[in-house]
Amino acid sequence: MEKVLVLLATYNGEKYLQEQLDSLFAQEGVEVSVLARDDGSSDGTKDILREYVERYPLSWYTGEHLNVQKGFYDLMKKAAKTEHLFFAFCDQDDVWDKDKLAIGIGAIRKRHGPALYYCGQKLVDEQRRLIATHELNRNRSLQTRFVLSDFAGCTGVFNRALLDETVVFEPEYMMMHDTWVLKVCLCLGGEVIVDPTPHLDYRQHGGNTLGLGRSLPAYCRQVEQYLNVYQVERQIRELYRGYGDRMVSPYKEMCLWICGYRENKEFRRKLLDRKNVDFCSTGLNLTYRLKVALNKL
Repeated sequence: MEKVLVLLATYNGEKYLQEQLDSLFAQEGVEVSVLARDDGSSDGTKDILREYVERYPLSWYTGEHLNVQKGFYDLMKKAAKTEHLFFAFCDQDDVWDKDKLAIGIGAIRKRHGPALYYCGQKLVDEQRRLIATHELNRNRSLQTRFVLSDFAGCTGVFNRALLDETVVFEPEYMMMHDTWVLKVCLCLGGEVIVDPTPHLDYRQHGGNTLGLGRSLPAYCRQVEQYLNVYQVERQIRELYRGYGDRMVSPYKEMCLWICGYRENKEFRRKLLDRKNVDFCSTGLNLTYRLKVALNKL
């Protein structure tokens, strides 16, 4: 039975944390351990963690208040000191299907180099009533996912080779921990397996750092994030700084296009060519093209 270390970030999560933890330790076909980092909770989160330490293979620590991506990166650095071969990111308020980890590990078990698996999500409300099924687009290329990722960290499983590559270089800017891991894997020629099928309940509520709500206001927030929050060019410059001499094609070329599209019309044309970047979504394609046109990539 494969062992997997789940990396859990907590912050004032007492409302849903127990349900999430129960779903982790109910995973079938794998042996689960949890490493949690608490970001300075002031509610009962730490008491819950203390309780589960007595009952399950869970360890936790607390540190200075960080943003989500840096908190998870700190967890990855701690995880690199363990002997585990498989790892998974975890939010504090979701509920995982019992076979989520077994499916993910099964997809990457035989990969020797960096490997990442991720899946879709069932969007649910606070009482876990189904809102919508978020299946990942089956037609979207890995090149397009390299530019703007659809990898939600809580859906992923990755191997030791990818973890080790990720912690050798800490970027000054990280858009999100999950998008960074995906970019590192692809640019080094690693395997990325995208499973459109959901294998967890992704809870939508007012405390979410990010969400996938289906309402018009939620959609507008997502567009605003794509346009103004996600700094793709800045992220790619960091990626090239850390891994540029080891990048494989076509991702090295895409990095050069993104870093030079403002001055080089040919690079801009390549980024706008649907053969290279196509989200297979009218709304996302329009948002992306606007981002390029406004020099806001």
